[in-house]
Amino acid sequence: MQEKKEKFSQEISAAELQLRPLVVIVVAAKLAVTALLLTTVQLFPPAPPQQIVALR
Repeated sequence: MQEKKEKFSQEISAAELQLRPLVVIVVAAKLAVTALLLTTVQLFPPAPPQQIVALR
């Protein structure tokens, strides 16, 4: 019974090692997308009141 547990834990750790780079890539991609979205929101400041009045 102990041998099965050890083998199972070895399989889990092998899977962790294989999936770790994928997890890092996904987290980095999410951070990059969030950063891009935040910068695009801040790129365009609101129009000054003079332009709003001129458009009316």
